[in-house]
Amino acid sequence: MSQSVYFVSDAHFGAGTAASQAERVRRFTRWLEVLADAEHLYLVGDVFDFWFDYPNYMPKAHMEVLYGLRRLQDHGVAMTFVGGNHDAWCESFFEDTLGVPTLPSGAVVEHQGQRLMLHHGDGLLASERSYAVFKAITRHPVPVFLARLIHPEALYAFAMWLSRRSRARERDDASRIVGMIDHYGHSHDHSDVDHVVIGHVHTPVRRDFDGWSLTCLGDWIGHFTAGRLHEGRLGLVRVDAEGAMHPIAAPPTAVGG
Repeated sequence: MSQSVYFVSDAHFGAGTAASQAERVRRFTRWLEVLADAEHLYLVGDVFDFWFDYPNYMPKAHMEVLYGLRRLQDHGVAMTFVGGNHDAWCESFFEDTLGVPTLPSGAVVEHQGQRLMLHHGDGLLASERSYAVFKAITRHPVPVFLARLIHPEALYAFAMWLSRRSRARERDDASRIVGMIDHYGHSHDHSDVDHVVIGHVHTPVRRDFDGWSLTCLGDWIGHFTAGRLHEGRLGLVRVDAEGAMHPIAAPPTAVGG
């Protein structure tokens, strides 16, 4: 059986009601169990709605997801993590505890003769100066050190409150996101790679430009989608309640120029 490389983002485990969380975790772990052809899984950010790496504290709500990832590793599947805007602070946990290497957003990897740039997507399609400043502050070693002085329960509660406020704002609809992608694709040259793979915008869509494509992975909140590179071809799949994958037919494309 020829092997596949998978890409997934924006599960936001920890968000939502207990019932919705349990169902999303169950679908995700079932999917991990059926990845018989996987050679590599890339976690492209916001796997968790919030994760901050304390020396001796770990959110117990995420244990089932972590066990699922560990079982996949035990079956010989390589794994790599790219931090998102909700969970960039768990990079050291992935490296030190799970032995999962991390890559910065914008890193380029190569599989099956294809060069892929992996980026969580925050700040990529619509650059906002205020967000860039916020990101620089929250990733700086000094604020990260100070945050570790806050009790984990207090920091977690505050982060989840911020997350709920963010979700309460109206999200860009799919047509607007496609428009943003088209604008980005026509104003940027990524001909040095074959594919740009992002998350963040929660809309599964692929757009083709002049010699390269941009694929948004969707999410595991409403779409339950992932990217699959198989025999040199990158596509999107939707995962059903039992973990089975179904190709998303004819993703929208745009003519480059």
